Amino acid sequence: MKFVLMFTFILSSSFAFDGAKHFKQNCASCHTIGGGDKTGPDLAGLSKRRKIDWIVKFVNYPEGMISGDEEEEGYEKADEVAKKVYALYKPTMMPEQELDKKQIKAILKYIDSLKKEPKGKIATLAQTKKAVRKELRKERKEAKKLNKAQKKQK
Repeated sequence: MKFVLMFTFILSSSFAFDGAKHFKQNCASCHTIGGGDKTGPDLAGLSKRRKIDWIVKFVNYPEGMISGDEEEEGYEKADEVAKKVYALYKPTMMPEQELDKKQIKAILKYIDSLKKEPKGKIATLAQTKKAVRKELRKERKEAKKLNKAQKKQK
């Protein structure tokens, strides 16, 4: 029994997915981590910008996220964020990958471990998005104040 457990442990350890190795071999030709734009965006801070499920969907079927695919469940409509990211880096579209959520988490763990900030167009998009959100919050607060003032006058 001990032999079986030891063999299983060694076997599973030898086939463990290495996020750093995968990134370096498959992603680094188009993406950096804190080094700015290449063919694709800088991936530093990706796990802070996007939810894991969004990342999994995009990595596995980028064209479906960007253009929509009525025949593929979960990709029926184009994703607005994916379209904006693509607009920054077109005409090159990321090739489809076959990575599960656990593998993508391992890659994100590696990216996050480097503690880098994104540079390039993707950083500008993130800053613009933050500025828009801030402005919307400000407008909502002003609208609430105006509403309260109007109610008091009645």
